[in-house]
Amino acid sequence: MLANLDRWDPFSGAEPTSRGSTAERQVFIENARNLNTEVRESVSRAIRSVLPRPFTRMAEAAFTWMSGCPHEGQQPLYRRTKVLCTIEAFVGFALAVALGYAFVEWGLWYLLPISWILVVGRMWALFNIFHHATHKTLFESERLNRTLAFASSLVMFASSLDSYRDEHIRSHHTRAMCTYQDQEAPFMPLGFRPGLTSHYYRWRLIWLIATPWTYLQYTRYRLWDWQRSEPIARQLAVWTFAVALIALAALTGALLDFALAYVVPVFLIFNVTGLLGSFSEHHWGTLLNEAPRRRLVLLQQSRFLLDEAPSLDNGRIRNTRSVAIWFLRAAFYHLLVRIAVLPGDSINHDHHHRHPRTENWPESTYERFEHLMHGCKGFEEYPHTHAWSLGEAISRVFARMEAAPYDVTQPEPTGEERIFRTIYCMTFKRSLVITAS
Repeated sequence: MLANLDRWDPFSGAEPTSRGSTAERQVFIENARNLNTEVRESVSRAIRSVLPRPFTRMAEAAFTWMSGCPHEGQQPLYRRTKVLCTIEAFVGFALAVALGYAFVEWGLWYLLPISWILVVGRMWALFNIFHHATHKTLFESERLNRTLAFASSLVMFASSLDSYRDEHIRSHHTRAMCTYQDQEAPFMPLGFRPGLTSHYYRWRLIWLIATPWTYLQYTRYRLWDWQRSEPIARQLAVWTFAVALIALAALTGALLDFALAYVVPVFLIFNVTGLLGSFSEHHWGTLLNEAPRRRLVLLQQSRFLLDEAPSLDNGRIRNTRSVAIWFLRAAFYHLLVRIAVLPGDSINHDHHHRHPRTENWPESTYERFEHLMHGCKGFEEYPHTHAWSLGEAISRVFARMEAAPYDVTQPEPTGEERIFRTIYCMTFKRSLVITAS
């Protein structure tokens, strides 16, 4: 089984296609940890050793949901359906916003981050519904799909179904994926040009999250740039919805509630989670000279969320400190990422790109696991790959972008990007090193 190899070289026996590609290919050689599910199996063994049998199945289900990875032989507690996913997204979003209103009204300001996390998580769940409507894998009725896509895009202030379908299907799911021609590639306009250093990329990401410029730009995109090319009816619907929200909040004396419960998570926190998700799912701007089929399977990864279980001694805890750290990371790192950044089937993004028309996407966690264990139909020579945390996933992306050739023919950096480069070089007393040519 390919997934059980100690190391896997996807370019074994293939000749480099261009200058610089040998070094670039090296960083795509995978270790066993990112090919198998031993991390998940270690947690399963610990659960069976520590918990009484009646509680093991519930614990296994909880860690499978959080991590996005089942253990070998596991079956789901219940079958998720498209209807259930849709209800969870829409009702969950409404309840999360209502919870934020309640926190403001009750003076529980310190609890607002909880509602923000839930709101942005349900926004990404709404986007997943919108995304599957784009691929026509939501429901059989195109009219119903359009209605749900319209409703979800309206509350998120996103582009319409037709606009996104044109951009996503005809650009991102083609040979242009993760290239300069990919309309969803964020690395060019956001200043993540391939061929720079991982250190630079990490600080660039921090800069974008910390500076107001990012949020002003993104708000302009959502309220103006994305909308002005839409049909008049769509523009009227968006602006009518926006005015109605503000008017209702003003008439009820709840403008502050509206700002804190809706505007902050929708226009600020959502942007942060979007950046973290984008720079963990694809290896942007890499392997530009490789064959499309090889790029299809190598440029995306699943983002599992779990740490290897602490060592036990005959079912007894050997190191209390390591167990405490493990639970803290699970509760305040992996769980928060699962809720706010990677809800639903977005956690198994590589599976989506291999099978974009699968009708079983609500159970993609288990479907992908079957493919990992028994070979992915149509891609038997290419095992699925994954990271085990959001941070690891981002580091893998940045390491592979660093090894990619720097394209000097691309446009000059924007003014904002030049400011950041100057601050970066002065702060770290280093120049921007071109790592590949």
